[in-house]
Formats: sequence, structure tokens, C-alpha cells
Amino acid sequence: MDTLKRADEIKPWMVELRRDFHMHPEPSYEEVRTSKIIAEELKEMDIEVITTGKTGVIGLLKGEKPGKVIALRADIDGLSVTEDTGLPYSSKNLGYMHACGHDTHITELLGAAKILSDLKDELCGSVKFIFQPAEEAATGSDYMIEHGALQNPKVDMIIGMHTFGMLETGKMVVQKGPFMASGDKWHLIVEGKSCHGSSPWQGVDVMPCAVAIMEGFQTIVTRFNDARNPIVINVGTVNAGERFNVVPGKVEMMGMNRTFSKHSREMMPKWMKKIIDGICGAYGCTYDFKYKEGYSPTVNEDTSTEFAEKSIAKIIGEENIIQIGKIMGSEDFSSYLEKVPGTFMILGGGNKEKGYMYSQHSNHFTIDENCLPIGAAAYAQVALDFLKA
Repeated sequence: MDTLKRADEIKPWMVELRRDFHMHPEPSYEEVRTSKIIAEELKEMDIEVITTGKTGVIGLLKGEKPGKVIALRADIDGLSVTEDTGLPYSSKNLGYMHACGHDTHITELLGAAKILSDLKDELCGSVKFIFQPAEEAATGSDYMIEHGALQNPKVDMIIGMHTFGMLETGKMVVQKGPFMASGDKWHLIVEGKSCHGSSPWQGVDVMPCAVAIMEGFQTIVTRFNDARNPIVINVGTVNAGERFNVVPGKVEMMGMNRTFSKHSREMMPKWMKKIIDGICGAYGCTYDFKYKEGYSPTVNEDTSTEFAEKSIAKIIGEENIIQIGKIMGSEDFSSYLEKVPGTFMILGGGNKEKGYMYSQHSNHFTIDENCLPIGAAAYAQVALDFLKA
């Protein structure tokens, strides 16, 4: 079968489906409407549906003959971002948006399911379609694994894909080795003593202390860490103060750190605590620092990646498969790769002519829907080739 031709034939259905998902983004572990539609669509295709917990969905397509098992995964949650695209199918859920392309991931995987379900009689083995909640919470993959997503039947290889708005439609990244960084979340509260703004010497002002800490964190990046192993320490939120004429007595910060290095990952909380401890001591403040490991680095297994590359070359040609630098963003697909051989790929969804070249998590994030058939065909082609191999 020409999988791309078949995907083009079902493109109108995919576009309608994707726009519906886009209009109704749901937060992590609350993807109730989304998972209901996914299950209904899979049942329409005569694919066995297995629900996992509240919102996880697995479709199991069993071929006519026994054989290997391949899993194809899509994440389904939205983001707490207020959409500002002006699209007629903009989010109807105020404060939430599919700003990371998960609506396209769901649609592409459902498209692959439709293509493969028509070939059920020709399949030797099984395909698992994993629709995973809570990727943005960094816990959804572990949640699915705990609920048996990689067992019954046991998965032999797993494939994931992410649509990128900054990569032109028609291009794909299929790349071996370390690909995406770890992502660990931290929370810091610094406390001093509030007082009247006219007499700061009567209190302990946390603001200069907090500023010094944030500057100190960037010294970690350039002076504590080995520059040959890049790290990112990002301060994502800073909250302080209640009134313009009051010296605040408390600052709260949250952020996320990234790296590929096991050593740097282990050391970053220790380095941060050393900075915090010294600066708070100098400014007379106290603190509470919490650090939680989240995403592991995403490392693509060589054999699976080479296999996927050959399959996808049939869809878009070798010249459209590209290599890029390591991505400092994180993906909880890494948890699957710690259990099963597989690879995680990037699908181009941008279009310069249309003005669709926005980064993930932007409130203007928009994709070129011409990428949908390519994503569906890529999933389907890898699965077909793997079960024939």
C-alpha cells in the first residue's frame, strides 16, 4: 500500500478531527472529552480499546497471524496557555490551548490506525496505539507503563513523534543517540521580614537576596558545570510583594533545569543549594528549596532509529530526512525508551509562506495541516515494515 496516498485520501477527516481537538484542549489527567473521542474513533475502526486509569487509551490491532508487537505513541494533553492565534477553531477552553501540537499527534496516530486497520488481514503481529495523558506533567508515560502499556502483549519496539512549528512541513528529523534533554523541576521560597517601604532597615528585604540568587544560578552554568556538557537553569516564575509601599518578606520562584549529562543532573541541585545557602546567609534570609527529578534524557536507540529512517524515506525521500543539534527541551517519551528499544522523531509542521513558524508553547502556535498525512503515513509505514521484517 502507498501509505501517503491513503493518508492524503483521509486528510479531510483528519483536519476536521484535529480542529475539534484544538478547540477543546484539556489539562493533564483531565483529558476526559479527548480520550472519549479517541476511544470512539478506535471502536469505529474495529480496534480493541483498553482504557488505563482515567484518561489513558490504548488501541490494540491484532493481525491475522502472530508476530512482533510495535507501539506507536501520541500525547493528548493541552497547556495552560491562553490562545492568541485568531483562528476560527481557536480554543474554547479559556486559559488552555494546544500550544505544543498534541492535537496533531492524536490526529496523526488516529490516521495511522485507520490506515493500518484496513490492512488487518495482511498484518503478522500487533500494533499498539498508545494515547498518553499528562506529557506536560512529565508523569504520563510512567503512568501508562504502570498501567501495562508495554505488556499484554509485550512491546518489541516503540515509536514516537512530535510536530515542530519551527521546522518546515515535508521535513522530518530521525536521529540516533541523545536527542532531548532531561527536565527537572525546582521550587524555592526565600523569606526575610516585611516592613514599611520607607524604612527597609527595619525588616529583611528578600528582593535583593532573590536577585542575587538568580544571578548566582547563571554562574553555575558558566563556572561550576563542565562547558562541554551543556546545562540550562531556567527561572520560570518569580512572585513577591503585595503592595507598592511595602518591603516584601517573601519571594517564591519556580523553574526547570535541563541537561544530557548524568553527572550534571546529579550535581545541579547541590550546586543550587550551595548558592542559595551562601547568599541567604549573607542577606539574613531563610529558605525552603525543593527539587524533583522529572523527564529523563531521551536517547534514541540506534537500530530502531536506522529502521525508522529507511521506512520514512519511502514516504518523503531521503533528502527530506534531516539532522539537527541536540534539543534542550524534554519529553517523557524517554521513560518508554528506558524499557523498550525505539526512537522519537520530529515532524515538520511549519510554513514560512503562511506565517506558521512559531515555537512550541507560544500562544500564537499554529501548524500547517499539510503535515497531518505525512505524520499518519510515517507512523503506519514504520509499523508495516516492522511487522514484515
